[in-house]
Amino acid sequence: MQCLNKKFTPTLYCNTHGVPSRACLLTIRNLGIDVDLKYIDVFKGQQNTPDFVKINPLHQIPVLHIAEDNHILTESRAIMMYLATFMKSSLYPTNDLNKRALVDSKLFFDATTAHPAVKSFINQIIRVGVKKMPSEIRENLKTLLNTLEYFLSNSEWIAGNELTIADFAILASVESIKCWGATFNEYPRLNHWYERCRPLPGFTENHEGARKLAEKMAKLLDEPLWK
Repeated sequence: MQCLNKKFTPTLYCNTHGVPSRACLLTIRNLGIDVDLKYIDVFKGQQNTPDFVKINPLHQIPVLHIAEDNHILTESRAIMMYLATFMKSSLYPTNDLNKRALVDSKLFFDATTAHPAVKSFINQIIRVGVKKMPSEIRENLKTLLNTLEYFLSNSEWIAGNELTIADFAILASVESIKCWGATFNEYPRLNHWYERCRPLPGFTENHEGARKLAEKMAKLLDEPLWK
């Protein structure tokens, strides 16, 4: 790909089951970037192979590799910010400091609150091996949904009245909860936002990744994923 007078050949190491990978893929699809995708199966331990550890010693995905300058970037939100900035996209505003700061605040919210709540739910089943979900883990997710409902009380999108990469970060987390069986009937603004996201490029890909992980989790739990 040729962009901004620079040859650009990116590779994304990812797994469509993972929330951070799906957030990056949503960003890539909406930016219209041609990316070489290399899928890392974390359930088979491919993140622990010597070749991958050379790329990211933390054994984590996603990872973005830019061939031209051998640049390696980790952390999903940093990858999203980098790609949108590189493309000079309004999805990550750079000319208005206040708008960009609002997007940043929601990305950090996702990193510190939204994704950890979702990740904790996943890890209780996949890593800890619980058969019944602790009530506080479920309550954290409901608190998250209430917070997102509040965010949307004064804006059309997560970080203002325009679509931004903050919506992709949150959509990846929200799609997981949706695939666990949440209906969002109690959260009309969130539900309206979710329905507005349906036509976005990458929406189906995001859903399919979340759905496959939900099916795997449901087989390991002795109660419904969502209740």
